[in-house]
Amino acid sequence: MLKVRGSRKGIGSREAKPARSRLHPETRRALRRYALTGLATFLIVLVPVVIGARALAKEQALRHATESTQHMADFEVGPFIDSSVPIQDPRVLDRLDRRLAPSFQHVTLYRFKVWNASGTILYPDRRELIGRQFPLPGWAQALLAGGPGRAEFEVQTDPESASEAGQGELVEVYVGSTAADGERIIVEAYYPAQVVHDDQRSMVLGILPGVLGSLPLLQLLLLIPGLRMAKRLQHNSDTQQRLLEQAISASDLERQRLARHLHDEVIQGLAGLPYTLESYDQHQPGPPPSFFAPARAVVQENISTLRGIATDLYPPDLAALGLPGALDRLGDPARARGLDFDLEVRGHAPAEATTQVLLYRVAREAVANALKHAQAGRISVALAGTGEATRLTVADDGQGFDVGAAAPQGHLGLAILHDTVADAGGTLLITSAADSGTKVEAVLPAAAG
Repeated sequence: MLKVRGSRKGIGSREAKPARSRLHPETRRALRRYALTGLATFLIVLVPVVIGARALAKEQALRHATESTQHMADFEVGPFIDSSVPIQDPRVLDRLDRRLAPSFQHVTLYRFKVWNASGTILYPDRRELIGRQFPLPGWAQALLAGGPGRAEFEVQTDPESASEAGQGELVEVYVGSTAADGERIIVEAYYPAQVVHDDQRSMVLGILPGVLGSLPLLQLLLLIPGLRMAKRLQHNSDTQQRLLEQAISASDLERQRLARHLHDEVIQGLAGLPYTLESYDQHQPGPPPSFFAPARAVVQENISTLRGIATDLYPPDLAALGLPGALDRLGDPARARGLDFDLEVRGHAPAEATTQVLLYRVAREAVANALKHAQAGRISVALAGTGEATRLTVADDGQGFDVGAAAPQGHLGLAILHDTVADAGGTLLITSAADSGTKVEAVLPAAAG
């Protein structure tokens, strides 16, 4: 069984595979707009993400500095300090210096002071400040009461920080701790701002790759359905264009066929009558009785032909007759010629109007080809409907033709119908060979059209 290939070159002729269709200009413009919108969205999202990441990293870096200071206060200094007396013993001072030395070296600690509740400096890293007293800020009472530490960037201008005034912005950290005698003390530490900035930068660089990677990935994931939608829209546009071309081809073919029918059958049949009537009109008496019977037969035959053409132009009302009734009417010209015409209907005829029209067009084209070209003695039409598909078969016992050769005259309509059936989700098959008849079989899904 050979599959009909819709080609203007003929039924069954093979065509080269069409080249992959390129994107339409409208589709390319839409994708370009999508890409620009995605880039703008990326930048709009990126800026606040970067700002938020920097703020979060800064907060985290200050928290690290506070935690480091709290650790030194609780484990390196607090257990060795008496809150009531500034440290004067050189041995104790040296021991505390040695305990804090790693922090000055590795944590980049810049200054370190320990205060009691009265504002007296108990231990500083600069010996000249030991025992000096300065007023404590208002928030110091919260630290003495066990509140959380605080850290901030600040340029040092306070009297007790005169030696740090020329260092620019520093990170100033205050935490509360407990001295050896159980009293609360305040530990003050200074770190270079660059240390916190470096910590901040490392955290931002740790966050941004994931953010910067996820946003383009999200755009890519959104681009995939966008491309699919664009291709689907383009496919629909190509299908509409192809259907329009098929409609134009079918219209041209129909006009050519009607012109051929009128010229070869109606005009040729009626052309001789005027000359015969004119000859009788010029010579008296009138035409003999033997003239009227053939003239009447010619007129009736051409009237029948014109009716057939009118039926082709405007098919019967499928809604009123139903598809089986319309298919039965296709057999009237065959019966008038004395040919056998059989119609078999099994199952349920399709209810969709578009499916009925398409199957009727296939049957009409196949029956018309059998009457005009096949020299058939018998034409059989079978309609079988199930819940999933409808199958229409038109077979004749005529002379047949070579399916693989160029389309015989008049058979081009089935090639055009093949594309229409395929667009409806169905198939159109032709089986034919010389002196073996022809079978046309169309299968449409239940919801075709």
